[in-house]
Amino acid sequence: MSPKRKYDNDYIKFGFTSIEVNRETRPQCVICAVVLSNDALKPAKLERHLKTVHPNLSDRSPEFFSGKLENLKKMKLGPSGSRFESSQKALSASFEISQLIAKSKKPHTIGETLVKPCLLKGVEEVLGLEAKKKIQEIPLSNNTVKPRIETMSLDIEEQILLKIKNSPYFALQCDETTDIANCCQLLVFVRFVDEDNTIKEELLLSHALETTSKGINVMNIISNYFEKHQILWQNVAGFCTDGAPSMLGSRSGLASLVKQKNCSILTTHCIIHRQALASKTLPDDLNRAMKLAIKVVNTVKSSALNTRILKKICTDLDSEYETLLFHTEVRWLSKGNMLTRLFELREELKVFLAERNVDVLHDFCDSKFEIRLAYLVDIFAHLNKLNLQLQGSGNESLKNTANIFVFEDKLRAFICKIELWINKVDEKNFSVFPTLKIFVEDKNYSSFVAEIQGSVMCHLHQLKNEFIRYFPEYDRVETETVRRMIRNPFTVKIEDLPDEIQEEVIELQNDGSCKDTFATGLNLEEFWCKKAIGYPVVRKTALRYLVLFSTTFLCEQGFSNLLLIKNKQRNRLDVKDDIRVALSNISPRIPQLVKKMQAQKSH
Repeated sequence: MSPKRKYDNDYIKFGFTSIEVNRETRPQCVICAVVLSNDALKPAKLERHLKTVHPNLSDRSPEFFSGKLENLKKMKLGPSGSRFESSQKALSASFEISQLIAKSKKPHTIGETLVKPCLLKGVEEVLGLEAKKKIQEIPLSNNTVKPRIETMSLDIEEQILLKIKNSPYFALQCDETTDIANCCQLLVFVRFVDEDNTIKEELLLSHALETTSKGINVMNIISNYFEKHQILWQNVAGFCTDGAPSMLGSRSGLASLVKQKNCSILTTHCIIHRQALASKTLPDDLNRAMKLAIKVVNTVKSSALNTRILKKICTDLDSEYETLLFHTEVRWLSKGNMLTRLFELREELKVFLAERNVDVLHDFCDSKFEIRLAYLVDIFAHLNKLNLQLQGSGNESLKNTANIFVFEDKLRAFICKIELWINKVDEKNFSVFPTLKIFVEDKNYSSFVAEIQGSVMCHLHQLKNEFIRYFPEYDRVETETVRRMIRNPFTVKIEDLPDEIQEEVIELQNDGSCKDTFATGLNLEEFWCKKAIGYPVVRKTALRYLVLFSTTFLCEQGFSNLLLIKNKQRNRLDVKDDIRVALSNISPRIPQLVKKMQAQKSH
């Protein structure tokens, strides 16, 4: 291979400047703008072009050609000209729009079938034909949008990897699901301390499981990813999964395999899954009422005709709602929402069941069922409220403060609430169950009060026992000294702490500025991430707990987005790039990506 030739500034006397094409320097004529090969960077070849193509200019001075070079730049034909800048802007716009397409979880073809036609039509109407010509240059074809998303995905991944490598600790949550094409998709999210001293959550990887979804299969994917990107297991503080045997099995479960990599990793079972399991318990009479409620809903929803008839009845009676809600066992909030809607439409349902002569009419109209249904509506409203409080990043009120201590407090408070409810109901005080209270105070239901009181007491005792069984760590005052130190470093006893952090905690306890800041109610994450920077050892100890995941809610949220991205019409799509761009809170570095690419126009 012949060596690459370099441009000499003296070549301007032959009427040539230089331009870079595919990382190769080539000569460009300042008169006709033609670009020659790198091999033509010889005085003899450049002079031959001048004399044969532009013979009438062969005797002009270098100053003449320098003036032509300036004209060339003004004409925007060179690497610093507007045509180049125009292409660069079109390329940047292509990235920006492709990112929006990925964020909206739409097919890549929407760029050329809807977005660009809308842009062209709108710009032509508002700004005229000249502006429309510029919009026409934006590349948005299907074959363009896909690589744009792939490029942005790689850039986002590169940023995330750099951030977690610079974080003192990070934690993982993972779960798997089956998509529309019966492909098992694994999602792994990471929680880390960012360079701005805030705790962030991002999608680390999305990967298809080719065969089984056992713990060893998931572990191999994560381990290979760590090895490929040189991520250290020693920096992993925690690992959160759902309660499946493949995840929490004592021998071959993922949690056990993870501990083999780093025995200090804290493995946890998603608290929302545990809360949902604990909430399943019901005494026999309330369980029968629940089954009857589900049966009535299924009677209506399983038939299009029945659905239309109920809607017509609701419209005629001027009801607030017109349809019932399905109950789905795997959806955390569906049981409570279904019961609430059923209760609100109970009178309309009585009319419907009577018109359709459905066999459950007698049971549905029974007063005992109504009063039991009222209690179920109230108790599942309380459980749904707790579920929402445990959803971490999905709960706006807990944004940027969704750490394990917040969730521990919520669960401990709920167990204490159950004890309060038991005492109130024992005294025939039903104020915490407003729907039930209306029936209890109604004289028509007075004969059923003692029976429902017994059922409620029985259920609340069962509920408390189940929560204690699934959350044994929250049925006592917190005793672990380090965790108490993280909650409040100014009240903990120094002699109870590990030796390696005692001196720094003493210094922290005597830091007036930190003490005053903590007293203002600053949340734990902000205090330890930003204010306690001057105490690196104790800060690192605190961050090890603060980065932990308590739930797999991000995975559940990711699965919902997966259904939108990979649907029936796009069942062959490899989702890893689309889902990363769609879910990431980190923006791709589009200006840098544009600089790396050769700007080209689209048709």
